[in-house]
Amino acid sequence: MIPLAKDVDRLPAYPLGLDAGQRERVDRLLAGVVVSLHDHPVRLPEPMTAESWSEHTRDGTEHIGHTALGRSGLDVVLASSLVEPDQNRLLRWAGHLRAEADTVTTGPRIVLALEDLGSVGTDLDAVQALYDAGIRSAGLTYNAGNPLGGGLGQPSDGGLTSIGREAVALMNQLGMLVDLAHVGDRTSIAAAEVSDRPVVISHAGARARWPSPRMKPDDVLRAVAATGGVIGVEAAPGSTRVNGRPEHDLDAVMTHVEYIAELVGVDHVGLGPDTFFGDHTGLYAAAGWTPQPVPGHEGLPLPDYVAGMENPAEVPRNAAGWLVRNGWTDEDIAKILGGNAERVLGAVLC
Repeated sequence: MIPLAKDVDRLPAYPLGLDAGQRERVDRLLAGVVVSLHDHPVRLPEPMTAESWSEHTRDGTEHIGHTALGRSGLDVVLASSLVEPDQNRLLRWAGHLRAEADTVTTGPRIVLALEDLGSVGTDLDAVQALYDAGIRSAGLTYNAGNPLGGGLGQPSDGGLTSIGREAVALMNQLGMLVDLAHVGDRTSIAAAEVSDRPVVISHAGARARWPSPRMKPDDVLRAVAATGGVIGVEAAPGSTRVNGRPEHDLDAVMTHVEYIAELVGVDHVGLGPDTFFGDHTGLYAAAGWTPQPVPGHEGLPLPDYVAGMENPAEVPRNAAGWLVRNGWTDEDIAKILGGNAERVLGAVLC
């Protein structure tokens, strides 16, 4: 068996500098509803190399970090696959992860999610098959787009197609969450307009704070909020940085939380960390993935990890601690940690 990264005691505790009363508040908040809108709560190969990653993916099974998740305060995790164009492989992945999640009766509920619907092509019967396999959330497109609409990595976004509108309607009918995280801006706004249920951006941030195509402009954030939806702020290395700050750390991530809350209201903000247990930055290199360049920042290196948000288990506590330290009310913190996401899941999932 390939050696896997550990899921507990990965790093020293992040120094939030809270006093006893603030720590008690954090504990109380984590006893409430805590939801991750997008994570990969699995243990990566360690060390992470092209060879170990190839062997790991060939095996086709993933191992959830149950011990760490059980200590995290999380109640629900939308556990996402990686991008996969092969429908049969996705169905096998769903079966493996459901079986893995069923091995324990404690810890958060695992809800299966997909980065995108690229595997269905133009066959919307395939969406039903994904739903039947237990998948309850899916991005419409990935960066390069697909027959449903444009992706955020394309030089031109042609918008939501007719079959894309049918896909949104079908997802609404089935009770599958429509995710716009990797969808192009024009397609995102159109999808939000035609959906009769709340939509989400499960993992992204504000382009006004970091000029990456991976981040979302204000009009897209407003369109999602107008559906009653939620924007999950992510923490993948290199994603939610901030103009003028070379560090990508907890402070940078939470700057995106602050901005989005001010723009569309705290009722539409959540957490979608997009993290693993293991070497996330090493995964990019091992899998041959090249992050999209950010205009004016092409030479900025990726951090080894996002300090304070390195893995799915440490995100809730550190996000809560940051919000407590920075004067947010318990009511608003509870919404961000999971109350908003719980509301949307209740409105969409059947």
